[in-house]
Amino acid sequence: MQKNILVMIQSMTGYGKATAIFGEKKINVEIKSLNSKAMDLSTRIAPLYREKEMEIRNMISKSLERGKVDFSLWIEKDVSDTATPINAALVENYYNQIKSISEMTHIPMPDVLTKADVQELSEEEWEVVRQVVEEAINHLVDFRKQEGTALEKKFNEKIDNIESLLKSIEPYETERV
Repeated sequence: MQKNILVMIQSMTGYGKATAIFGEKKINVEIKSLNSKAMDLSTRIAPLYREKEMEIRNMISKSLERGKVDFSLWIEKDVSDTATPINAALVENYYNQIKSISEMTHIPMPDVLTKADVQELSEEEWEVVRQVVEEAINHLVDFRKQEGTALEKKFNEKIDNIESLLKSIEPYETERV
């Protein structure tokens, strides 16, 4: 007695993308997969979210058994709304003072002034990011299933063609020695 087991074929190739807005940030997640015998996962994660890399890797590994998977998580900030107006006269005054000191001391002027922003990931923001990662993974899985359905159709067409060709050669089999 033969049992028929239904198995959903999934392609190894897929793509998923999702975005969310959190405060003044646009959180973007993109995940792509190609054929591979094992799970080969490479990640590019924005620095703020790197502490959650293992959790993200586990989420991906649970949903995708194998494949060469590229995962990217990045932030776009809307800085136009948060930019503070600059007092041009004051900046010019500072520039002239620094230039004068630089000339007197023979020390070159600095090229750039930077401000280091130390940010901590809140639970609320992580929950938004986690949902976006899950959404992107789900899009990838849906893509793989669609590709798998197309593959299954092709396989069935080829199998039907082989069966009809086998039937067409049966009359010749009796003549063969």
